Amino acid sequence: MMYRISIRKCIYSILFCLGLVASAFAQEFRFTTTVSNNTVTQDEPFQIQFMLENGTNVTSFTPPSFKDFEVLQGPSQMQGQSIFNGKRSEYVALSYLLQPKHIGSFTIAGAQARVNGNVVKSNPVLIEVRKGNAQQQQQQQQPPASAGAYPSHRGQGGEDLPEGFLKKGEDINEKLKKNIFLKVDVDKTNLYEGQQLTATYKLYTRLPTNSSVTKVPAFKGFSAKDIELPNPPQATEERVNGIPYKVFTIRKTLLFPLQSGTLELDPVEVDNQVRLVKMVSNKRNNGGRGKDPFEDFFNDPAFKDPFFDDFFNRPEVEYQDVPYKIQSNPISITVKPVPVDGRPISYNGAVGKFNMTAVVDKNKLTTDDALTLKVTISGQGNVNLLNSPKIDVPAGFDKYDPKVTDDIEKNSNPLSGKRTFEYVLMPQEAGDHTIPAVEFSYFDPEANSFKTLRSEPFNIHVAQGKHVKQDKQDFGVARNELVKNDTGVLDWTRNHSWFILSPWFYILLLLPLLAAAGIILNKRRKDYNTTNAATLKLRYANKVALKRLELAARYLKEGKDKAFYEETSRAVWGYLSTKLKIPMADLSKQLVQEKLNVRHINGSNTHDLFSLIDNCEVALYAPGQDNRKMQGTYEQAVTIISNLEQALKN
Repeated sequence: MMYRISIRKCIYSILFCLGLVASAFAQEFRFTTTVSNNTVTQDEPFQIQFMLENGTNVTSFTPPSFKDFEVLQGPSQMQGQSIFNGKRSEYVALSYLLQPKHIGSFTIAGAQARVNGNVVKSNPVLIEVRKGNAQQQQQQQQPPASAGAYPSHRGQGGEDLPEGFLKKGEDINEKLKKNIFLKVDVDKTNLYEGQQLTATYKLYTRLPTNSSVTKVPAFKGFSAKDIELPNPPQATEERVNGIPYKVFTIRKTLLFPLQSGTLELDPVEVDNQVRLVKMVSNKRNNGGRGKDPFEDFFNDPAFKDPFFDDFFNRPEVEYQDVPYKIQSNPISITVKPVPVDGRPISYNGAVGKFNMTAVVDKNKLTTDDALTLKVTISGQGNVNLLNSPKIDVPAGFDKYDPKVTDDIEKNSNPLSGKRTFEYVLMPQEAGDHTIPAVEFSYFDPEANSFKTLRSEPFNIHVAQGKHVKQDKQDFGVARNELVKNDTGVLDWTRNHSWFILSPWFYILLLLPLLAAAGIILNKRRKDYNTTNAATLKLRYANKVALKRLELAARYLKEGKDKAFYEETSRAVWGYLSTKLKIPMADLSKQLVQEKLNVRHINGSNTHDLFSLIDNCEVALYAPGQDNRKMQGTYEQAVTIISNLEQALKN
């Protein structure tokens, strides 16, 4: 009993570990609620958005109650995907345009959705509604030109228009070229071979855009290590010539040149879908002056993160999506060779700043034991490219290739960590031995000089073990003698006999007859098995079909409509193939109709059968069926197969 419990615990532990590993690699699922402004006035509309990121099999969505707000517009649905740093992110967003009915503080509950069969909720949000004119209050609360605000242009009526607004007659290409570009930042363009270079690829934008990286640099001539970036990407702000831009870091890589000369960093390419806005009408007036429809939604969080949102859900405007491909400029890097003058004998390519420790696991051992010499090199530089230092061992030891392990600090810049080399030394002779000091040299590019690290020598005492080393065999004169050859006459006897009198003659004679009998018996056995298998398959076709329908019923309960219709269709076609003796490859409605007519089966049976098949085919190409309709399809399938089974028996 205890053994069974232990086995069960082991199985559960393994499944739990596999679940942890799978969840570690799974994409992060998020269901969030965001609003364009948490503090509004009673006559000020605002936008609320519910976003599902990386959700699979979303079957339903239930918004919260907006009893204290008037729904001016919505829901507006948007879905899409983006690729950033090689990672794909998918999202579905629903947004509403609301206007408060009362003054006070109100909490809007989170929305509900069913994702992969589970009910999930988004976060609630707090809205504070105040008295007063919305436009005046925005002017009072708005600070002077902050770094986070988007630049704007002055319109014909004197109003400020955001950069995403396309004015009449404005050149789109010039607008895109001025407001979206890529830039490569490198911390140095002149360095030594093996010295670290940090390259950062950035996207600068002042326009709302959905972007994806289509080509990444190859970094020929470099050893590259990427720094992990947040996903989805987080925007920062930089000023270029005094103009603020939203900046997204596409890739940040630590590079180590492997050769000297002039090397080039390849450009990165990005495809953008830029959304530009055109004014259609301005019907809403406030105090005799038309209210700018851009005033509200360009303050939305969606506009502040141009990669992920649809914010053009206003009747006063129309938008235009413009594809725009851009690439960065290539960067030339000058790589100098490491100086030859003054290079130590122990130098093997290390560049940076390092420390070294060398230890042995024991100082006393026998010839039956092994000694481990561990050398650890740590510091900043090309840690992942370090070669093993040369180890000189006494003649009484055998040395093996080292075991190498790395411990690199995650996202460190400059690259930091340590590399450990473990040498196994096998003593062959007893006595006192000295392992010379371990020496490691590296080139310090900041000091422009070589530096050498040296450990203390190791004194090792080796005692004789149980295994005694054998001396070499002496093959000299009188040490090995050959056995004398017997030169006498041997007594050989030769017997003559006829082969026809040998038992082997009759055994060979019977072999063809036995082979023929075996072939006949084998053929009869195969014919019997084939006939019997076909009979059993025909007899149990009904049970097999109903068994498949049980699996379809399980999919019905789980709400997996596509899997349900696929399994129902397989059950019906499989039953017809077996019962009517039609190969699956030849199955068709016409052939099934002909077979049923031969057996005088028609009328409601065939009409219901083909109606069921058509319903399954339509449902497979139009998912999202009603659960009640799926229940009816399941009951219809059971009834039809049972009726056909009864009719085919008669």
